[in-house]
Amino acid sequence: MRNESLAFLRKLLTTPSPSGYESPGQKVWCEYARRYADEVHTDSYGNAIAILNPQGDPKILLDGHADEIGLMIKHIDEKGFIYFQPIGGVDAALLRGKRVNIHTARRVVRGVIGAVAIHLQEKGKEPKVPKMHECFIDIGARNKDEAAQRVAVGDPITFVDDFEMLDKNIAVARAFDNRVGTWTVIEALRLVRGRRCAPAVYACSSIQEEVSRAACGVGAVMNVFNINPHAAVVVETTQATDSPGIDVKEHGEVKLSQGPTLSVGREHHPVLVERLRSVARRKRIKIQIETFSLTGGTNAIVIHNKQGGVPSAVLSVPSRYVHTTVEMIDLRDLERAVTLLAAFLLDIRKGERFKVKV
Repeated sequence: MRNESLAFLRKLLTTPSPSGYESPGQKVWCEYARRYADEVHTDSYGNAIAILNPQGDPKILLDGHADEIGLMIKHIDEKGFIYFQPIGGVDAALLRGKRVNIHTARRVVRGVIGAVAIHLQEKGKEPKVPKMHECFIDIGARNKDEAAQRVAVGDPITFVDDFEMLDKNIAVARAFDNRVGTWTVIEALRLVRGRRCAPAVYACSSIQEEVSRAACGVGAVMNVFNINPHAAVVVETTQATDSPGIDVKEHGEVKLSQGPTLSVGREHHPVLVERLRSVARRKRIKIQIETFSLTGGTNAIVIHNKQGGVPSAVLSVPSRYVHTTVEMIDLRDLERAVTLLAAFLLDIRKGERFKVKV
């Protein structure tokens, strides 16, 4: 991977941006996007849009969501221990023993999510998974007043885990879901810049996907109305199912290192999906096919049925351990996603529309 692109990815991943508090990451994204876009702007809620060839036709929206899962302070007890609620889909079973950063108005306060030592737990009883409200953060405060001088109800919280390369291709980090999407759409714009490109390209870093119902983002809806696109490609992560404990008969087969996936069925527009598959075949870009998810969704769900219908497709980077702090991807899958997206943009004809023939 190009050194500048890897540095940009690392900076995106290590800039805290939980849902509703995406501004720090959006600043990083916009700063990079200005190198390659004709226009970059944000809206009232902090969605970021980078535009290339604004006079082009059709208008193609490329979407990635900027936010990550996290926590938020809900209560401080008399002893100074901090209780919290999730921001997005956080698994309470994975929380105990984690280090966290609490983002206050003045500074970052480090804390730990406490756990009872194993030799102090009741013997003979099956260990139970804690409920979210039973977990607590310890910042070393002696009481409520001391804790309240440092943090406050409503402060967002992120996990400390950082970006790390396990070898030259495999990377782990929190928030690959979905910084890989925001990274991909602006990298595709970079590859297209300076070449003959018919469409107007709107690369979007949208807010608040993780906290929305059915796992779909309100920021993406805002961008549909901001842009009024003719088609959209959403870039996401998808659950790789090649690690232990996942039944491929139930969840389908998606492998790490075998290319990005294209989803089929439901909101995924068949003509647009087939066009992406055709481009992948002609350019010999390795991809995988997966069916629409029965357990969640992407921003395509809220994009495809707006403005009378926006043909939409989802291009996803396989990731192991989604919604944990050790999400794992292969950077080669990420680069293939960029290459396919750029090739697709260059393949679009002036004035082209995607429509199901009846």
